Amino acid sequence: MSGIPSPTVLPKPYNEAWREAYRYDKDDRPRLSTYQAPEGEPVPFVFESVRLSGGQSVDTAEYPFFGFWSNTPLNEKPQAITVHGFIRGETYIKNRNALAEALREKTGDDAPGFLDLPLWGRFPMVVVSYDIEEKGKENGQCSLAVTFTRAGVTTEERWNLEGGGFDFYRKTEAEAATLREEAVNSFDKALAGNTDTDALAGGFTRFKETLVGIIGRIQGAVSGLNAMTNAATGITNLIAQGVRAPRELAGALFSAAGSIVTGVMEIKNSAVDAAAYFSGLNGIKNTLLQFLSLDNYRLDTEAVTVKQMITKGAAENLFRTAGLYAAGQILVQLENPTYQQVKGYWELYEKLEASVDRSDPAMYRTLQDLRIAAARELSSRSLDAERSRRISASVPLLYLAHYLGCGDETLRRLNNPADSFVMEGEVRYV
Repeated sequence: MSGIPSPTVLPKPYNEAWREAYRYDKDDRPRLSTYQAPEGEPVPFVFESVRLSGGQSVDTAEYPFFGFWSNTPLNEKPQAITVHGFIRGETYIKNRNALAEALREKTGDDAPGFLDLPLWGRFPMVVVSYDIEEKGKENGQCSLAVTFTRAGVTTEERWNLEGGGFDFYRKTEAEAATLREEAVNSFDKALAGNTDTDALAGGFTRFKETLVGIIGRIQGAVSGLNAMTNAATGITNLIAQGVRAPRELAGALFSAAGSIVTGVMEIKNSAVDAAAYFSGLNGIKNTLLQFLSLDNYRLDTEAVTVKQMITKGAAENLFRTAGLYAAGQILVQLENPTYQQVKGYWELYEKLEASVDRSDPAMYRTLQDLRIAAARELSSRSLDAERSRRISASVPLLYLAHYLGCGDETLRRLNNPADSFVMEGEVRYV
């Protein structure tokens, strides 16, 4: 991740000469190994051994013809440090208990503990596990083993350093655009030398029909619906012109899916009255559900030859990816969804994502980034704090806000009441 300082840079040692690292001169007190909990005091222990472990995550692809494979590095694994040592001496019970309490303290990237080792330096750490062992035949001491993960970059810092800030909606848009680019590249690469042009044209013709069916369920101004329909029919226009290039047809498919996303949002935002506004909201939800239901999408065409099967499989995967591309953007634009609604949508989203081929490392990474961006946007709304209560009779909104301990503007935002002065029925509040 460019622009982000690596948390794996080793700390500066106290001295590169090991004797001086333990003490500056023979009259100086030895430097002790210590662990310090967040906002706590350092607790000393006798160092015995330390093990630093790491590596990298690698995607290894195997191919036919014995002896061929390819390795693609995906990321560096988090570094772990395991320390073994002792606590001994007349006051070891006091130090043992102090260290046990320090290790119990919650640690994280934003509030790490600190492991100080004379020959290594001072590490910000997150505690993973610890063991403190006493033996009856070794009175006056106990042994300890602690495993840490080196503190990394907090999620908020990573988003800021990547330029995303806290505008998670814009981040989702950017990741969706990246998914579109990677999906088109992956589709083009999958069909290089393996394209059956008839199967390709037939598949994209059916894609156009499915998108037109989705558009047909949307209620809105004729001009907006025509714009979406024109984008969908642009796919078959290319086919009619003799275009059989996978990249061009895939680009047209994603343009049509993006046009539907833009169109349903414009219908909702341009509503001139309450009826049209709520109709727009329902249109967004219905469109989202139709895209989310593409996880089992299959073309009803017969594939006999190898090229036909490859073309059909790649096209089906591309269409499911286009559905995910649209669903991710619509999901984060839902206005005032309930916690249960988002939970249900998210389960469908994960199911659709699981149906997309992720064997291409670039696609895998892009799908993951889109899911993270969408999840961050939804979690920023604190939907889990939402509550509901059934109000059997019409109650003045201001009185209800006072009774529930919730601001009247929040009630209006969460419930979209038809009457701004009174409310009844199922009321959502925080």
